[in-house]
Amino acid sequence: MGEIEVRELLPSEYKEWNLLVEKAQPGTLFHTSDWLEICRDALSKDFKIYGCFRKGELVGGCPLFIKDIKGMLKVATSTCNMTSYSGPLMKESASSKASKQAQETHEILNSLREFLCRQGFDSIHLTFSPGFEDIRPFTWNGWNSAVRYTHYLNLKENADNNLSMERRLELKSADEAGLKTRISNDPETYYRLLSSAYEKRNLKPPLPGGFYERVFNLIKAKDIGYMFVSETPEDEAVAAHLNLYGKKCAVIWTSALNPDFGHLGSNALLYYNEFLDLKSRNFEYMNVMAANVPTFVDFIMGFSPKLIPYYNVTLESKKYSIAKTLYKTLHKETY
Repeated sequence: MGEIEVRELLPSEYKEWNLLVEKAQPGTLFHTSDWLEICRDALSKDFKIYGCFRKGELVGGCPLFIKDIKGMLKVATSTCNMTSYSGPLMKESASSKASKQAQETHEILNSLREFLCRQGFDSIHLTFSPGFEDIRPFTWNGWNSAVRYTHYLNLKENADNNLSMERRLELKSADEAGLKTRISNDPETYYRLLSSAYEKRNLKPPLPGGFYERVFNLIKAKDIGYMFVSETPEDEAVAAHLNLYGKKCAVIWTSALNPDFGHLGSNALLYYNEFLDLKSRNFEYMNVMAANVPTFVDFIMGFSPKLIPYYNVTLESKKYSIAKTLYKTLHKETY
């Protein structure tokens, strides 16, 4: 089939990479150079995109954030704050045979794995997108693996048939309070809601406002999503979801809620009306994420979602493992 060459992509090759992301089924917005550059600039995250080539054609690859810890440890990860998954992806196989597809997958992933192991990283952590199922080239070669979860809402189903009694009561409360929903693309509204929610817990927002502003600008420039807000009859925004478009889905990427209005069902109203809106746009499902947070799981189960697994793999050097153990020990002693 031809030997796979793996190397770091030049910025001039990012356009070719983005085309691969667009065509590859597990490819997401989080894989694109546009998203990676936002993370780099707003969060001070250095990144590299490693491409896999067969006979000069880009057939796969993986973006990684690179961090140097005090000049002692070199760490690589495919995720960062607000980027839940990314990881390896590859060109769709032209073959309909499962054996041929597996062979192509393993050739690309094995070449990528071997290349990454030669880069001197003390820790490599890759989180695959939902839908990428075959991680055996890593687990068969000593990498540790773990499973994570997200939730999908099937937009072909009837939303009313899948609501729990608790969600129905919340929607009734929202209706009685006169709450409404609409599309908005104002980053200040979102960040104001987010900041308010964190202030009530005496915390600062996890990321700077400039990060979200860059994301909103990207959404507007590329037409790849929108913000949905719940408002009072007086037009006060009390909850917001930021949605990102995928190939067949919309990802409910992040949300912000004024807790003073939570009892009125503002969040349930957002999900319900988003479901109807996205269904009318012919999306197949909503990826509501956060299936790894118990308190959120209790809420979203009221919409009868499907549980979807996705995977991560990790390889650590002995030096990194010792440093991690020492850090945990010292951290415990401070309490």
